[in-house]
Amino acid sequence: MKSADETWHALAAFNQLLPAAQLTRVWEQGYYLAARPATGDGLVRLYQVETFFVEIHFYTSADFEILRAFHDPAYLQPYLDQIDLTALRH
Repeated sequence: MKSADETWHALAAFNQLLPAAQLTRVWEQGYYLAARPATGDGLVRLYQVETFFVEIHFYTSADFEILRAFHDPAYLQPYLDQIDLTALRH
């Protein structure tokens, strides 16, 4: 498991990439986790890349932008209702 310092450096390095390079990294190394309706049109999809998360707003399948990359779990709140924990009950 990476330390908090390593995670911060990985996130900072990702944020310094040009948008096209960020998208390539998400497509090649990211794992799709969840989606939520966007404010306005489209859908926001959540991906995990290494030890941080990336949200991408899809206006259409061909028109999208990276909204943010983050490590703070507070930004995961909009996705938590999609996780079914009933199977974990004893």
